[in-house]
Amino acid sequence: MFLLEGIIMRSDFLKLKCAVVLFVGAACVQTAQAQKLRVVRDAESGNILSIKKARGLPDGDLAERIEKDGRGKRMLAKSPDKIRQAFVFCVPSLSKEVPSCVNRVFVTDLGTDETYEITGEELFIEANRPVDGLKWINNNTLSYERWAGPHFGHRYVVDVKQMKQTGAFILSDQKP
Repeated sequence: MFLLEGIIMRSDFLKLKCAVVLFVGAACVQTAQAQKLRVVRDAESGNILSIKKARGLPDGDLAERIEKDGRGKRMLAKSPDKIRQAFVFCVPSLSKEVPSCVNRVFVTDLGTDETYEITGEELFIEANRPVDGLKWINNNTLSYERWAGPHFGHRYVVDVKQMKQTGAFILSDQKP
C-alpha cells in the first residue's frame, strides 16, 4: 500500500512539474513575441541628419564623459576596420528652452584624429530621448536609435565616409 501511494504521489508530482514547464514555456514564447520589433522605413526622417566637424566638445578626459546606456555600458563603438569610433556625449543645448544637455552622436576618424558630430534632430527630441543601440553595420555605416518610450522609437543610419544620412526607420513592438 505504501508503495502504491508513493507511485500515485510521484505521478501527481510529475504532472505538476509538466504543468509548470508548460506554463513557463508559454510565458517565454509570449515574451519573445512581445519583444519582436516592427521596423518600417520612415521617409519623413530620411534626410534630417547631417555630419559636420564637431565644435564645443566637453572639456577634460573625453573617455570619462561618454554617456552610458540603460544597462550602464558606455556608448562607444569602434568600426570593424578600427578606423573610426562612435560615441555619445551629453552636450549643452545652447537654447533657453532646454537648459539641460542633449545627447548627440559623435564619430572620430582615428587616422586623422578629426571628430564629427551628427546633428539635425529637433532639439526637444535630443533633450528628451536617449540614444541607444549605437553600432557599426560595416566599416562606413553607423546606426543608432532614439526611443520616445518603451514601445516606439526611430533608428537612424548614416554613412560617415560620404558624410550623409542613408536611412531612417520607425521602430515599434506594438501590433498595428
